[in-house]
Amino acid sequence: MGKKLFLFIIIPLLFVTLFIRYSPIIKADSDTIVITGEIVNVREKPGTTYSIITQIRKGETYEIKNEKDGWYEIKLPSGKKGWIANWLAQEQNSPTKTNKGMVTADHLNIRSEPTLTGSVIGKLQMGDEVVILDHKDDWFEIDYASGSAWVSSAYIEKMETSQSNTAIQEENYISALYDDTNIRKKPTLKSAIIGQASSNDVFKVLKKEGDWYQIEYTAGKKGYIASWIVTGTNEVSSKTIVIDPGHGGRDEGAAGANGTLEKDLTLNAALLLGEKLKKAGFNVILTRSSDEYVSLQDRAELAYIKNADVFISLHFDSIDDSSVHGHTTYYYYEDEGKIAESIHNRITDAIHISDRGVRYGDYYVLRENQQPSILLELGYLSNPAEEKVIKTKKYMNKITDAIEKGISDYFSGN
Repeated sequence: MGKKLFLFIIIPLLFVTLFIRYSPIIKADSDTIVITGEIVNVREKPGTTYSIITQIRKGETYEIKNEKDGWYEIKLPSGKKGWIANWLAQEQNSPTKTNKGMVTADHLNIRSEPTLTGSVIGKLQMGDEVVILDHKDDWFEIDYASGSAWVSSAYIEKMETSQSNTAIQEENYISALYDDTNIRKKPTLKSAIIGQASSNDVFKVLKKEGDWYQIEYTAGKKGYIASWIVTGTNEVSSKTIVIDPGHGGRDEGAAGANGTLEKDLTLNAALLLGEKLKKAGFNVILTRSSDEYVSLQDRAELAYIKNADVFISLHFDSIDDSSVHGHTTYYYYEDEGKIAESIHNRITDAIHISDRGVRYGDYYVLRENQQPSILLELGYLSNPAEEKVIKTKKYMNKITDAIEKGISDYFSGN
């Protein structure tokens, strides 16, 4: 009897332990993402090799159900779940954000259901604020009286206020958070729309009036944009740099004379360069941030999706002749020569290895890249003496400083 009682107690406990240990970590229901890629594939499982079950578009929002290895599991409108790459979306956590809206039409009907046949239970006037609870098709569910009701989303301008926007008034430049952001003649929602901004547009702030910024949105023309739909920025932060650490995962790249792996060096350089570029005010994206395999196609595609102002692929060279040494910069299209020269010259000034010049290079990540792109070979691992230098922190600091300065030179016109 004692043995049976022991098994009766211990077996359920084992099941509970295994369930806790191996169950995926589920994100809180309040966590959502907004899609930043133009058209994003939703896959059965987290990885580019799995089947595509549907496609979603830029600006759409989804609830995060799980997160794994750089992928989000999301809930689709159909109720099904699927996975998307996390670099194609931006996470929005509800604890730091309040969803509000401003009515942009007079006599807006408030309905009991999200349909034109729903009963009219009230009306809103232009300028009224509402709290948005949910959305369905072309309707917003709003907080109304003691419950909720529905209004047409076409007549509600969202006011997504967050902690990150509370200090924008000190910024010299602002950037719109969304495409088709309205620019108005006067600082009020009742004023005429005189232009529109996209999420990539950056404007200098002329002055602040209440919750509005006066900007020059085109040569000689001024207008107002609402503070709750912009974010602070500076002159260079509108520039997006995609850093591509060559190789990774099963693709080890070149092996040094003393066993140094190219994939490790490129990642170290990329992480260090990324930090320096962020401090300089650039928007930085890495094609990989760990020892993982990323296809050449995905690397080039990421630059397009993120609308990169420049894509920089980092590599270290190798050849059978162990006496060959030096650094080389490659580009594919003629108009990339200037950025290649700018970075290459800074590297030459910073390090004391042979300058092998700026050259044409027929590499996939350059040839198939729709954004300005260059490839840097930062020394020869096959040369024992050069391999020894390349591995040092001093060398890594010098080349990453040089690349950052070269990029800054290029965008400042120096």
